[in-house]
Amino acid sequence: MRLDRPRHDEIDQAFWLAHMRVGFGVLVGESFAILVYLIASASSPNRGLLVAIASGSAVVGSLSFLALPAIARRPWCMTFSLIWSLGSGWALAECAHLDGGIDSPLLYLVLFPVIFAAFAYRPAAVVACGVSAIAQVIVISATGTRTTTPRDLLMIAAVIGGMSALAVAASVFRARLQRARAVLLEEIAALADTDGLTGCLNHRAFHEHLRVEIDRAVRSGRPLSLVVVDIDNFKSVNDTYGHAVGDEALVAVAFALRRELRSVDVVGRVGGDEFAVILSDTSLDGAETHARRIARTLERRPTPRVAVSIGMAALDAARPDAPQLLRDADRALYHVKETGRHGIAAASSTGTLRRLAG
Repeated sequence: MRLDRPRHDEIDQAFWLAHMRVGFGVLVGESFAILVYLIASASSPNRGLLVAIASGSAVVGSLSFLALPAIARRPWCMTFSLIWSLGSGWALAECAHLDGGIDSPLLYLVLFPVIFAAFAYRPAAVVACGVSAIAQVIVISATGTRTTTPRDLLMIAAVIGGMSALAVAASVFRARLQRARAVLLEEIAALADTDGLTGCLNHRAFHEHLRVEIDRAVRSGRPLSLVVVDIDNFKSVNDTYGHAVGDEALVAVAFALRRELRSVDVVGRVGGDEFAVILSDTSLDGAETHARRIARTLERRPTPRVAVSIGMAALDAARPDAPQLLRDADRALYHVKETGRHGIAAASSTGTLRRLAG
């Protein structure tokens, strides 16, 4: 989890807000273009009704434009946008029908919702817009006062069908690109948060998780413990066996931590040879159980055997913050180091340090 990255829903909201602003801006622009066309065509049939439709469209589109920031935050904003695309297409088709049917230049405006759909909608929604545009032309042709020749219908169908096919193809390719990009971004985010050698969270990502888990524990009133693990005499391992073996030791510790812990626990490499574990919903007694299992697993490792010092602390309800929890766990770790290494110690909420037997 990266707290400094915009959340996905915020990115989606920004996208849909921009998309709908463009769409409603074009709708209002088309409405005014129709009004100008009607003024220039004073003898057009049904002029009064057409002016009313175009004016109403301009007013409703303008008012909706003002409400778009609030709409973009709703989970149904895409459905809202699709309904408006389909509705505006039929409104434009009605205008073309009233203006003379298949001969009206307003007929070609029914393509705009299809083009608009190609930029953002899923392929199925784009298909719906394309089918709707073809249905509009069929209705206009069937209800018009002039008999439409097969040649005219063929060309109109070719234009709208071709435009719809291109829109669907663009939507399909965009959806594939978005899926591939999402996978790539997840991989990049994982690399940014992960220690390359051990696969644990790196220092920055671990501390971000720690703040999040502490906030969650405070809200829920559930316990939380922190365990820090340090490899004893790690420098001598490198000096004696070489850095390759030292790396193997680090990987072994990381493997043991992940193997002996739950999937909900968070493991991080917070220093050269130091690891830390966030144990959610876990008291200090529960953390001790986990710590003993980790130590036993590492003791069974073949040569060079890895010995560790482990310190742990539970979140203090009186001081529930990450710096205090880290200080308590570090004090317990240093207590182990000062009393012979290779052991486990706990820091209580009263500040006392206790080295555990065995």
